[in-house]
Amino acid sequence: MARFDGIIFDCDGVLVDSEVLARRAMQSVYRQAGIEVTAEMVNAMVGMKMADILRGIEARTGRSLAADYHPRFWTETKALFNAELAPTPGVVAFLEASDLPRCVASSSDHERIRHSLRVTGLDRFFRDEAIFSSHDVKRGKPEPDLVLHAAARMGFDPARSLVIEDSRFGILGAKSAGMVAYGFLGGAHLLANTGDALREAGADFVARTWDEIAAAMAGRGSVDPAFKP
Repeated sequence: MARFDGIIFDCDGVLVDSEVLARRAMQSVYRQAGIEVTAEMVNAMVGMKMADILRGIEARTGRSLAADYHPRFWTETKALFNAELAPTPGVVAFLEASDLPRCVASSSDHERIRHSLRVTGLDRFFRDEAIFSSHDVKRGKPEPDLVLHAAARMGFDPARSLVIEDSRFGILGAKSAGMVAYGFLGGAHLLANTGDALREAGADFVARTWDEIAAAMAGRGSVDPAFKP
């Protein structure tokens, strides 16, 4: 049975089902600027911090978004979150059943992370000092800086830390940190995803439901062939 000091959760697409909403907001802002951004462009960079995403889209479109459009990303995203954001299916039951220490380590900024947790009611599961953002470190995912920072602040041994991520960048960062990494496919943006990219990035286990993650952590049930307890 795998034993862990604690769990490091990504937020978007893992705790909250936000990626489709965030993509809609991003495409809307670019459209207002007369720049067409496809879903595939955005999907290719899920898990990265915003500054890196903007640079990636500029490289793909050949066009730079004027700075005065940047505040609109959060304005539009927040409006969609207020109206539609929900926890990923099954995560509440998982959090209620788990007594392991836990924290959040997300590429989003602190305001967005906290708003996401608050609007979905998941803030009750995470102490304020257990929320970490890529803005707290120099390098975002796929570098290991964020999860190493979170583990250090939480007192977790990296080798005994479990990271749960929905993006290949997050998995790469966790594995570079020497941590166990589970890939999660339960968000709406990954319903047709096979998880191959997560496995190729080094995921130790890939699951579509929180029940599957709980079973893998307990060492029981049918688990992904990539899982190494």
